[in-house]
Amino acid sequence: MSTSEYNERDIGNVLPIQDYITSIEGQETELVLTSKGRIVGAILTMEQYNWFLDKLDESQDLGFIAERAEDKEGAQSLVDFRKELANDYR
Repeated sequence: MSTSEYNERDIGNVLPIQDYITSIEGQETELVLTSKGRIVGAILTMEQYNWFLDKLDESQDLGFIAERAEDKEGAQSLVDFRKELANDYR
């Protein structure tokens, strides 16, 4: 399957899909899998998969973790906690 072809195959058309998978290392574009004219999946190249993971990482809002780490409202110091434990076991 050359890269100049439009890489879309119906899932019932197994031979071209197998050919694509066999030559995945040389592929430059994904293979879109369809069923009854609807996209049902895709087989990505390594570069596309890594790009996808990078985009997921970029879209993750992890700011709430830093906010929670700095949130000390209602927190108790370790010294006070130890004193409280000592009092509870007297």
